[in-house]
Amino acid sequence: MKSANIRLSQSQDHTQTFDLRFKLLENTFTKKWIECVLEAQQKQYKISEPWALYNINNRLSDDYIIDRLNELMSSVDSIEMLFGFRLEDIKDQDKLNQIHAIFEKHHGQLDTWQQNPIFANKENSFRQNLSEINQLVHACEGRHGAPKIRVVWFDLPKVKVFSESDYKLFTDRRSFGSLYHLYADVGKNIESLAIDNDTHHHDVVPNLHFSADCVAYFYNDGEEDLKEKKEKIQKYLMNNRDYLQSKGYALDDPRLTTGRIELGKLEEFDEKELMTKMKNYDNIQSFFLS
Repeated sequence: MKSANIRLSQSQDHTQTFDLRFKLLENTFTKKWIECVLEAQQKQYKISEPWALYNINNRLSDDYIIDRLNELMSSVDSIEMLFGFRLEDIKDQDKLNQIHAIFEKHHGQLDTWQQNPIFANKENSFRQNLSEINQLVHACEGRHGAPKIRVVWFDLPKVKVFSESDYKLFTDRRSFGSLYHLYADVGKNIESLAIDNDTHHHDVVPNLHFSADCVAYFYNDGEEDLKEKKEKIQKYLMNNRDYLQSKGYALDDPRLTTGRIELGKLEEFDEKELMTKMKNYDNIQSFFLS
C-alpha cells in the first residue's frame, strides 16, 4: 500500500467526486495503521461522520451545528434524560465541556459502554446519536479554526496501543496537505485540557490507543502558534503534576506525549486551487488504500 485516498462527493449528487491522494510515509507506525484500515474495510464498518469537513465549505455553519446538536440532545433526552438543556452559543466553551463530560460519563472508556445498562434494550441509534453529539462538540470547538477532514469509523474497536517507539514519531506541528492519526481514546488528552480549561472532565486520558481513524489538515502551524501551545501544555503539566502522578503518569512518561503521527502527504497540489475545488464537496464518500 503506497497511498491513502479520501473520496469526496456532493451530498446531493454522489456521482460528482473528487479524490485526495496521500502518499504514505515509510515508518513502523504507518504499517500498523494500514492494518487497522484494512480491518475496517474487511468488516465493512461505516464512516460515522461523512459530513466532517471542517472550515472547508459552508455546510457546517454555526446555525447548522447548533441546530443539529440540540436536535440530537433532544432525541437522546426523549429516550433517556441526560442533558436537559440547549446550547445557545457555539462559543460557550463551559457548556461544550459539560456536554462532552456527559458523553464521557455514559459512554466510558473505549468499549466499556457495552457494560453500561443505559444502552441495554435501546436501538443502536441511541448510542450513534450520543456519539455524534460528541463529534459536534468538537465541530463547535474547531469552528473557524484549521480546515481539516476527519475520517472516523463507527464501532471500530480501539484496542491497539502505542509503543514507546511510536511516541517518538509524534509532532505538534500541523502541515498543509498532511494526513495524521486521530486521537482514539474517550476523554480529554493533555493538549485539550491545557487549551479548553475544562472543569467538567472526569479524568485525563492521554494518547494511549490508535485505530484507523485519521485526519487531514489544510493548514500550516506558525512558529508563534506552536510556541504558545507548548507553553500552555507545559503550564498545565506543571500545575497538575501531583494529579498526573496520582494517575500513574510521571511528567516524563512517553504516554503524555502530545500531538499526532504524520501518515502521509498529499501529492502535487496548489494550495489555493485545492481549497477552491474542495468547496464544491461536502461529503466523505469513502476512504481507501491503494
